[in-house]
Amino acid sequence: MIAVVPESDDVVSVYVTGRDLQRLDPRAGQFFIWRFPAHNGWWQANPFSLSAAPDGRTLRLTAKAVGATSAGLRQLPVGSRAFLEGPYGAFTAMHRARDATLLVAGGVGITPIRALLEESTGPTVVLYRVHSAADAVLLSELRWLADERGARLHVLAGRTGVGDPPFTPFAPGDLAALVPDIADRDVYVCGPPAMTDAVVRSLRTLGVPRRQVHAERFSLA
Repeated sequence: MIAVVPESDDVVSVYVTGRDLQRLDPRAGQFFIWRFPAHNGWWQANPFSLSAAPDGRTLRLTAKAVGATSAGLRQLPVGSRAFLEGPYGAFTAMHRARDATLLVAGGVGITPIRALLEESTGPTVVLYRVHSAADAVLLSELRWLADERGARLHVLAGRTGVGDPPFTPFAPGDLAALVPDIADRDVYVCGPPAMTDAVVRSLRTLGVPRRQVHAERFSLA
């Protein structure tokens, strides 16, 4: 492990390196099972998505403090060993059916979405749902990548009001207003289960073909 970087009060990024990393052939959007013996012992294993596109030299995870493992990552000493199993998952650009892409993230589910944005090609829109702008993890990186890739980034901040449907920015009409050509895009969704389900339902209502919908139910990554 070569670096531990706090991203906010409760979010941290961990960078690891090793010999022949490129032979693992990981892709943006995938996850590994990670073990950090210096923190939880070799028997504790947790899934974390890559939060940056693999470059053959380093791998990065970004985690929010939602449990003992993720909360303790910022105390990991640089130089400690990490054991990885993987990569796993089909949440990658290999399954794209269209040239244009919509990337939808909720909370720290932005991690695989950020990695996908880094290697995106073609017209790309990113929708990032957070309670407040202060909760938008990796926002400066997202803005820079969006500028580099010519992508449109929308940060959708705000809490759902009493009596309102959950995650209203993802109602069919709202999605269609933000992305009028949504049915002609591959859509990648990663966030809390309620948000992900709401987005998928709206995509069906809007006539987005099933083969163009790629959903990852976020838990720890």
